[in-house]
Amino acid sequence: MRTLSFIPGSALLALCSTTIQAVVHKGFNNPILNGGSMLAYGDWPPALGEPLNIIISNQSDPRVLVETMQEGGLYNYLEGAGFGGECFGLHMGDKQHCDLGDGYKNQTQRCILRYQYFHNEYLGTCLESIYGGNHIRVFKQEDTGAYFLSSSAEMDSQSNHDLGMNAYDSGRGQSTSHTTFTGEITKRGWRYMTQIEYIDDLVPANRTKWNHYTGVQAVGGYISDGLVAVLTVRVVKDSSSFSRDMWSAFGL
Repeated sequence: MRTLSFIPGSALLALCSTTIQAVVHKGFNNPILNGGSMLAYGDWPPALGEPLNIIISNQSDPRVLVETMQEGGLYNYLEGAGFGGECFGLHMGDKQHCDLGDGYKNQTQRCILRYQYFHNEYLGTCLESIYGGNHIRVFKQEDTGAYFLSSSAEMDSQSNHDLGMNAYDSGRGQSTSHTTFTGEITKRGWRYMTQIEYIDDLVPANRTKWNHYTGVQAVGGYISDGLVAVLTVRVVKDSSSFSRDMWSAFGL
C-alpha cells in the first residue's frame, strides 16, 4: 500500500483518453449515457465547462455518502483529505452547475471546498485564497447517491485565481499508468480507507470544450490526460488520534 501526501496546487489523480465508450461502470452512472455531461458550467463563459474529474462511488460506506461533518460523513472525510469551507464562509467566484443524467437537469454545486494549508480548520482556506491551491466543487448524482467532484489548482489572488499550467490534472492528482492505489486518513476519530481507480472513458475527447483550456496547456502538451479518479471509501471508528495524510497514496 502506498501512502499519500498533498501538495498545494496538485490534488487528486493521470494518462491518455480517447473516445467516450458506452461502458457501464459500477458505483455510479455515466451522465453522458443519460443526456448529461461530465463538465460543470458557470455563468461565463456559457459554452465552456470544467471537468468532473473525481467520483466518490456509491459502493463506498453509506456513512461517508451523507453530507455531514458528523459521524464520519462526507465533509469530515474531505476535511481529513485537506479540504474545508471557504475563508470565514465568504464565497468567491460564481457557482457552477451540471447535469449528471439523473433526471434533475442542471443542479447547482452543493458547495465549494478549498485546500486547508497546514490542515488548519480556521485559517487554512484563507491562506488558499491568498496563495492559491486546490479547490473542489461537489455535486451529487441523485439516482445513484454517488458524488461528482470538479477539482483544479488555481493561482494566487494577484493572478485573480486563474487556473495555471496543468491545473486540472494537478487538481485531481497525478498518475503514471492506469492503476489502482489505496490510502488511509483519520479525522475526528474516524478512519477512512480509500481505493482509487483511474478511468479513461468518461470525459469528452474534445477538450477545447473545457474552460481555461488555453491557459492550462503547455506548448506542444495536452490540456489533460483525460482520467477520472473513482474513489471507493471504507470507514471505521478509530480510537487513536493519529492522522495520516491521504494524498500521499496518490503519489502527490
